[in-house]
Amino acid sequence: MSRLILLVALLFGAAVCVADEAPKAVLDAVRSVAPSAKVDSVRPASMPGFYFVIVEGHVLYVSNDGRYLVEGVVIDTARHVDLKTEALSGMRKDGVAKIAADKRLVFAPPHPKYKVTVFTDVDCPYCKQFHKQIADYNRLGIQVDYVLFPLSIHPGADKKAEAVWCAGDRNSAYTDAMNGKPLAQKTCNNPIKELTSAAMGMGLSGTPAIIADDGSELGGYVPPDDLARRLESMAAAKIAPN
Repeated sequence: MSRLILLVALLFGAAVCVADEAPKAVLDAVRSVAPSAKVDSVRPASMPGFYFVIVEGHVLYVSNDGRYLVEGVVIDTARHVDLKTEALSGMRKDGVAKIAADKRLVFAPPHPKYKVTVFTDVDCPYCKQFHKQIADYNRLGIQVDYVLFPLSIHPGADKKAEAVWCAGDRNSAYTDAMNGKPLAQKTCNNPIKELTSAAMGMGLSGTPAIIADDGSELGGYVPPDDLARRLESMAAAKIAPN
């Protein structure tokens, strides 16, 4: 989706909702481009004079006075750092940590070496492909914590997520759903809306979204061996001398 189409698409979003302390000029700037869009998060950016804004899972930078709105890569040339990636990683690390263990579907080997959090949609083809190899991820020492994140582009995915959550054995129900087996529709108190809001607030807009413990996004579908290599490399980098 082009950036222009994205911003136009936001016109059809939900009502704006964000913390009261967000600067009016910043919110007004977003509303001037996307009057009906839902603002998920506003916080000061590491780029002086700007705020870091997440709008329905998409990242914007808005100047303090609301005059300038920037979408795209912003590089700190002194540090050679992508500010967007840096900010999102920090938010995602904090956001994932706040998702309680009892709101996840955990598939783990006996003695995990690594753990990833995967935001998943029952109707997502690449999520299905990922889960078909869950035994391989586990065999390589990777614990997978799934967080249900039904996307609005998949009508009815929220009901399927609810059916998984309300099943007697959630892991088995999830596996059945990912293998295309119909689920008995069940309703119960569930965290689906809460988890969807949390995902959007972290700037996530697609699935699968694989998040490492440090908050970095490792991509969408990543084959088991490739994911294990990346996690091993990240672990080695943490202990390497500076």
